[in-house]
Amino acid sequence: MRTMQDSLLTAIGASHRVLGEQLVMVGRAVQERESTRAIVQKTDAFMIHACRHVSATCAVILPAARHRLPGGRHRVQLYIHQVRRLERSVAQMKRRLYGASRSIRLPWAQVWEAMQHELEELMAIELAIVADVAAGVGPGTDGRLARRLAGSEAGSPTRPHPNSPHTGWLAPLSRRFWVRADSFWDAVEGRVVAGAVKAFKAPARLA
Repeated sequence: MRTMQDSLLTAIGASHRVLGEQLVMVGRAVQERESTRAIVQKTDAFMIHACRHVSATCAVILPAARHRLPGGRHRVQLYIHQVRRLERSVAQMKRRLYGASRSIRLPWAQVWEAMQHELEELMAIELAIVADVAAGVGPGTDGRLARRLAGSEAGSPTRPHPNSPHTGWLAPLSRRFWVRADSFWDAVEGRVVAGAVKAFKAPARLA
């Protein structure tokens, strides 16, 4: 049977690998001028996964880090700062994807490189926190945090909300509100969420 440490680190490592692969697929799709539908679906898949992942990490891992780790409060603050940077990059990517006036002229390469940088920074901070939390958890818990992380990710917001609370007593209320709001707008925009392909609505040209 795998230990708690193995389960949690395996879960985080798997999410990081998928996020990295998804972002590479986005860059390749744009570079190779795939169809607008393909680019939209690949980009949305990455953005949804990224938003859900950081929301779940904030909900499940950060409370343990704050209370268990030396300097936990400071490390949580650093992580939240990077989460907000990542979410702002996701928001910029979404604006570029759907043709918002203030982002339509940005080169896709610039948007993608900024996203890659923020993702790599976040994953490095996150992995260090998770490794230290896992090291401090005794055997016998049987992946409780890993299971909670997976469950939380599946029910997290699908859009970036960098100005909303990520920790504290307001955070769960904020997440519940945004889950409902995001679900509504995902349906309006025809986004692909959790494997269900909704009615496609083409955004602005991606040339």
